[in-house]
Amino acid sequence: MKLYLKTTLVCLVIAISILFYCTLSYAQNEDIQGVQFKDGSTLYGKVIKMSVDDIQIETKDGRIISRKFDDVDNFIIADTLGGIRLKDGSMIYGKIINIDSEEVTIVTKDNNHVTRELNDVAFFIKKNDGVRTPSKHLFALGTEISYIKYEETNVEEKGMMYGVVGSYTYNNNKLMLKTEGKFAYGEVDYNGCTWDETPLTISGIPDYILEVRGLVGYNYLVKAVTVTPHLGIGYRWLQDNSQNKSSSGYKREANYVYIPIGIETVVALGNNWFLGANVEYDCFLWGIQKSYLSYVDPGLNDVENKQTSGYGFRGSISIAKKYKKAGFVLEPYIRYWNIEDSGIEPVTYYGTILTYGIEPANNSTEVGCKLAITF
Repeated sequence: MKLYLKTTLVCLVIAISILFYCTLSYAQNEDIQGVQFKDGSTLYGKVIKMSVDDIQIETKDGRIISRKFDDVDNFIIADTLGGIRLKDGSMIYGKIINIDSEEVTIVTKDNNHVTRELNDVAFFIKKNDGVRTPSKHLFALGTEISYIKYEETNVEEKGMMYGVVGSYTYNNNKLMLKTEGKFAYGEVDYNGCTWDETPLTISGIPDYILEVRGLVGYNYLVKAVTVTPHLGIGYRWLQDNSQNKSSSGYKREANYVYIPIGIETVVALGNNWFLGANVEYDCFLWGIQKSYLSYVDPGLNDVENKQTSGYGFRGSISIAKKYKKAGFVLEPYIRYWNIEDSGIEPVTYYGTILTYGIEPANNSTEVGCKLAITF
């Protein structure tokens, strides 16, 4: 499972890198319609490569022409551009009236002519693209479906979960504050054994998951990508109700408190479409596993095992669309937990110690997809 998780995360990072690289290359050049050179010639077409050494243009008939960048006198640009975003994070809006090999000139709404060096430009901003700054207040409400699999020694539980999710994000300049929550219900199948190692199979066990998190982050601009590292505090609660399906079953509750440490990236694809990705490490602080053995026999005590060691990972890729007043986001994800052996607690029968119980090392993997409305 560890090898599977590592491979999945590596593939996720590689895929994100490729997507962002291709998107950046396209987004920065798609509004350049042609190039004027110092010798008076003009080439119309799509700029497919631009560096300090050379520039490559694909003409309408499919030819690819390379020229030295020093030969460029000016760019012919579409009227869809509405400003520039500089590498220091600041933005200037207005009509771009000149782009050459050294500088960019913009006429702002108050008719001021502003000139900046081309090397200081991170990317060009489209008119009405809705990506200039993160929304100050952003709400999201939606649903998700997932497949979850829990494993410990000689025990396996797996099944589908269905949930509702919500979040609120506040952006103030570059500061990001976010709260989010999830509640899910599903039915899982148990394949394992009882405490005396008698084989036991139970189907359709009702399970519930509740999770709430608070995050704080900082928005950085890296070329055309908004990068937001974040950390916070999270609480996860899971209840398993095998007592509803078998006389040998009992209610179990898992409680985790953890610190999420991650990084989120968002890039604009144009026309108010966005591509995002999130990778996170969850630092496990402590947990309590409650086993309500009194459901099996009222003489047995309910045991609480403390957990102190473990970790989690999660990753996702999202695609989002923003409209004038609302939008939506589709986000496939993977979440993983690995928890070590708990502390040992006595199991008693009417006050007499029978044995000692431990919550063994376990791991769980959840793969799902979220669909939410944003406003």
